[in-house]
Amino acid sequence: MKHAFTQILTYAKKLIPFFFSALLLVLLLKQLALYPWMTSIFQSMMPVFGGVLIALFLQPFIDKLEKYVSAKIAVFIVYTFIIVSLILFVICLIPLLYHQMVDFMEVLPNWVEKVEQFLEKYHIVYGNMEDFKNKYVQEGYVVVIDSLKTTMNTFTDYGIAFFTAFFLSLDLDYWKRSAKKLFTDYQRYSNFYHTMSNIVYQYLVGTILDLFFIMISVGITLYFFDFPNAFLYAIILAFLNLFPYVGATLGLILIAIVAALSYPVFPWLAFAIVWSIQQLESNIIQPLIFNHTMNVRPILSFVFIFIGEALFGVIGVILSPIFASIAQIAIRSYLHAKTSDRVGEWDDIWQDFDEAMKQEEKEGRMERKSL
Repeated sequence: MKHAFTQILTYAKKLIPFFFSALLLVLLLKQLALYPWMTSIFQSMMPVFGGVLIALFLQPFIDKLEKYVSAKIAVFIVYTFIIVSLILFVICLIPLLYHQMVDFMEVLPNWVEKVEQFLEKYHIVYGNMEDFKNKYVQEGYVVVIDSLKTTMNTFTDYGIAFFTAFFLSLDLDYWKRSAKKLFTDYQRYSNFYHTMSNIVYQYLVGTILDLFFIMISVGITLYFFDFPNAFLYAIILAFLNLFPYVGATLGLILIAIVAALSYPVFPWLAFAIVWSIQQLESNIIQPLIFNHTMNVRPILSFVFIFIGEALFGVIGVILSPIFASIAQIAIRSYLHAKTSDRVGEWDDIWQDFDEAMKQEEKEGRMERKSL
C-alpha cells in the first residue's frame, strides 16, 4: 500500500509540468485571440463529456442486470428507467415550483415590510426600498423568462449527453476488447473497474435511499406544521445534506428563514423535529445504509463544486458531493486493485485505505521521534 502511495505522488509530480504547460498555452491562445474560439469548441464538446460521465455512473446498474438479461436489454432497461423517473420527477416538481413562485410573489411585499421593520427597530441604515417594491414584479418576470431560456438550453445539452451515454453503453463490449489489445496489464485494470463498479453501485443506491428518507420524513413533518411548499423545501434540504460539513447547517438556516418570515410565531417544535431527523440520518441511518461512514475529503468536495458547475451548471453543483464521493471511491478502488488480485467490496477498500493511512501516520511519528 505504501508503494501505491509513492506511485501516486510520483504521478502527481509528473503532472506539475503538464499544468504549467497548459497555463502557458492558455496565455498564448489569449495573446493570439484564439481563446474564445477554443472555449466555444470546448463548450460544444461538453455534452459529449457529460455523456461519458453518465455512462460511467449507470454502468454499475447495467452490470448488475447483466446477470439476468443480455447486455443490450440491460442497457435499454436502465436508460428507460432513468427517462421515466426523470419525467415523473419533473411532473411532480413543476407544480411545486409553480406554487412556490406564486406564493413568493404574494408574500414578498410582507417579507420586505418585515425586513424594513427589523432594520428600523435596530436603527440599521438602508437604501430606498420603495424602488425595489415597485420594480420587483416587472424584474421578476424578466428573470423568469431568462431562466426558462437557460433551462431549455440546459435540457438540450443534457439530452445530447444522455443519448451519447446510451450509445457508449451499447458499445461497451467493443471498448473492452480494444482495452485488452492496448493494455498489457488488462486484468489489473479490469479488477479496478469491477471493484469501483461494485462500490459505486452500493454508494448510489445508498445515497438514493438516504435522500428519500430525508425527503419523506422532513416533508411529512413540514406538511403537518403547514409549512409553505413543504415537500419542495424537503427536497432542497435532502440535497443540501449531501454537502459535507456545511450542507445540513445551510438547510436548517434556510428552513429557519422561511419559517421566520411565514409564521407569526416561530415554529420551534417543527424546527427541533427537522434537526432531530438530520441527526438521526447522519448518525444512524447513513452508517446503517453504508455500513461504514463515508468521510469525503474537503478538498475533493471543494474542487468538484467547480468541476460539476463547469460540466452540468447548477445541477452539477447540486450533484457535486456525489461526484466527489465517486472520485474518492475511484482512488480507493485503484489502491485496492494495486495491492490485491481480486475484485474488492465496500469494506475492503475502506479498510485497506484506513489501514494504510494509520500505517503512514505511525511511520511518521516514529521518524519524528528518531529526529
